[in-house]
Amino acid sequence: MPQPTWREVVFSIKTFGAAMLALYIAFILELTQPSWAMLTVFVVSQPITGMVVAKSLFRVTGTVVGATMALVLVGAFAQIGPFFLASLALWIGLCTFVAVMLRDAPAAYGAMLSGYTAAIIGIPAALAPDTAFDYAVGRCLEIILGIGCATLVSQLVFPRRAGEALRISVDATLVAAARWVGDVLRGEGEEERTFTDQRKMIADVIALDALRVYANFDTPSVRAAGNVARHLQGQVLTLLSLLVSINDRVALLRSNAAAKQEALQPLLSETADLLDRDDPLQPSVEFSTEIVALQRKIMQALPSFDELVRDHRNILVRNILIRLRDALGTWQRVLDLRDSLYAGRPLKMPEAAPSSSRYRDVTLALVAGAISTVTVLIASAFWVATGWPHGSTAVIYSGIMCSILASLDDPATAAENFLRMTLISAVAAAIYLFAIFPKIDDFPSLVVVLLPFYLPFGVLLALPRIGTQVTPLGLNLVALMSLSNISMQTDMAAYINSASALLAGIVASILSFRLLRPLGTEWTVRRIRRGILQDLERIAGTTAPVDISRFASRMFDRINALFWRLDMGQPDQRATMRSALSALRIGFNILNLKATKASLPSTVSRSIDQVLAALATHFGDLKDGVSRTTTLPEIDHAAAVLLEEAGPAGEDILTALVALGSALHRHQDFFDVARPHIVPDALRSEAPA
Repeated sequence: MPQPTWREVVFSIKTFGAAMLALYIAFILELTQPSWAMLTVFVVSQPITGMVVAKSLFRVTGTVVGATMALVLVGAFAQIGPFFLASLALWIGLCTFVAVMLRDAPAAYGAMLSGYTAAIIGIPAALAPDTAFDYAVGRCLEIILGIGCATLVSQLVFPRRAGEALRISVDATLVAAARWVGDVLRGEGEEERTFTDQRKMIADVIALDALRVYANFDTPSVRAAGNVARHLQGQVLTLLSLLVSINDRVALLRSNAAAKQEALQPLLSETADLLDRDDPLQPSVEFSTEIVALQRKIMQALPSFDELVRDHRNILVRNILIRLRDALGTWQRVLDLRDSLYAGRPLKMPEAAPSSSRYRDVTLALVAGAISTVTVLIASAFWVATGWPHGSTAVIYSGIMCSILASLDDPATAAENFLRMTLISAVAAAIYLFAIFPKIDDFPSLVVVLLPFYLPFGVLLALPRIGTQVTPLGLNLVALMSLSNISMQTDMAAYINSASALLAGIVASILSFRLLRPLGTEWTVRRIRRGILQDLERIAGTTAPVDISRFASRMFDRINALFWRLDMGQPDQRATMRSALSALRIGFNILNLKATKASLPSTVSRSIDQVLAALATHFGDLKDGVSRTTTLPEIDHAAAVLLEEAGPAGEDILTALVALGSALHRHQDFFDVARPHIVPDALRSEAPA
C-alpha cells in the first residue's frame, strides 16, 4: 500500500471539515435528509481543486437531469407500477450506455449520475406521488449544498491546482522521455526498464488531457494560454511516437547490420547527449543553436538514393536519421510550448491545435447498458413479487452498482469488494446508531464521534488505487446512519431490514455480473486489438482526409489501456504490447504513403493504391476474425515499381513503404503476415555491410 504523505492528511482534514459544514448547514436549514449533503461532499471531493469543480458541475447537471426524469416518470406512470419500473430500468440502462461511451470524460460522470439519481428520487416519490416535487427539490438542495461546501473548502483551504499537477506531469514525462531516448540511442537500456519507461510516458501523456481540462477550471495561466496545452499534448504525442519508431529501427539495425549501427553510433550518442542531460528541462542558452547544428549534421549523413538501391539496409539508416531530426525539432517545440504554458502566454503555431480523441467501444457500452436494465428489472420484479417494504432500496442500489461498475473488466469482483466494505459499514453504522448516538445530544459531540472514522477514511480516499476500494466504506456508512432532521433510527429490526435491502441490491448486481458478464480482461484486450485493426483499416481504405492528431491520440489511448491490462512478464503479452506500439507507426506510414503518392508517376501511384487496398482488406479481415495469413505481395510490387520509375524523388515514399512492410512482418502474430523479414523481396539484394 502506498504510504500517505502530508498531502493526504490535509485532504482528509479538508474533506471532513467540508462534510461537517454541509451537515451543520443542512441541520440549520431543517432539510429533511442532511446525510445527503454530507455524503455528497465525500463523493465529489478530490485532491485537485479543478477536479472538484469539474465533478461538481457535472454532478449538479446529472442530479437536475435525473430529478427531472424522475418527476416525468412519476407523473406519467405513478399509478402503473410495472410501467414506471420498466421505464426507470430503461433510463438507467441508457444513461449507463452514454457514460461508458464517454468513458473518463467529466461528462461521463454526469450521464451516470442522471441514471441512478432518477432511481434515488423517483422510487420514493412514486410511493408518495403527492409529495414527489417536494421530495425531488429537497434531494437536489441537499446535494447542491454538499457540492457547494466541498468546492468552497477545496478552493480556499490549501488548494492544490490542476495547473500544478499538469506542470509536474509534463516535466515528469519529459524527464522520462530524455532518459529513454538516452538509453535507446546509447544501447544501454535493459529491456525491462525500457518497457517501464514506455509505460510511464504513455500513461503520463494520456493523463495530460484530463489535467488540461481540469486546469482550465482552476488555473488562470492555463486558460490565458489558450490552445497551448493542446498543442503541447500533441507535440508530446508526436515525440513519443518518434521515439517508439527510433527504438524499433535501432533494434532492427543492431540485430541485422551491426557494422552500420556502429558507424551510426556517434550520431546516435551525440543526439542522446544533447537531450539526456543532467537537467533536460533547463537547457542552455545555446540549446536551440546546438539542435539546428545537429539536425544539419544528420541531414548531411543521409544515404543517397544510389546507396539505398545498392544496400537496402541503408533504408533503415535513413529512416533512423530522419526520425532523429524530427525528434530534435519536436523536442525544441515541446520546450517552447511548455515555457509558454507556464507563463500563461499564447504562442502562435502554424497549424491548428490538435484534436484529442478517445476510443469508443459501442459493444461494451451496449453490454453495460443492457446489464443495468436487466438487473434493475429483476430487482424490481423481486420487490413486487415479495412485497418487501424495503425492497425499493434493493432496486435503487442495484441500479447504482450497475451504473458505476458495468464498464469494468471484472465488475463482479469490484462489486464483491463493494459488498465486503458495505458489510463493515453496516456494523459500524449499527454501533453508531445504537451505542454512540444515544449518548450525545449536540452537533459538536457528533463531530467528535465521527472524526475517528472519517479522518483515516479521508487519508485512504486520497491514495491512488486504495481510494476506489475503500470508497464504499465511508459512503455507505453515511447512507446507513441516515442522519436526519426528523428522527434517528432507533429500531434494530427496522435497521437490519433496511441494511439487508441495501446488501440485497449489491448481491443482485454481483449475480448479474457473474451471469451476464463472464468476460474478463482477455475479452477487453481482444476488443482493443480489434479497435486498433479497425482504425488501420479505416485510414488505409478511406479517401477522406484523416486527422493525424486524432488518430495518434486514439491509438495512444488504446495502447495505454493495454499497458494496464497486460502482464509485461509474460512473453506473449509483451509481444502484444510491442505490436500495438508498432501499429502506431504503421498508421503513420500509411498516412505518409497517401500524402506523397500524388506527386509520383501514375504507375507508382497506382501501385501504392494497390498496397493501401490490400492493407484495408487484410486489416478488415483480421478485425472480423477472419485469419488469412498473407505475404502482401503488393508491397514487393510497389517497391519494384518505385525503384524502376520514381528515382530519387521516391526516397521518402520508399522509406515509408519499407518501414511499413518490415513492421508488419516483424509483428506477424499480431498482423498475421507471413515470411518475416526486414524489407520486401524487391530490395533483398545486399552489399557487404
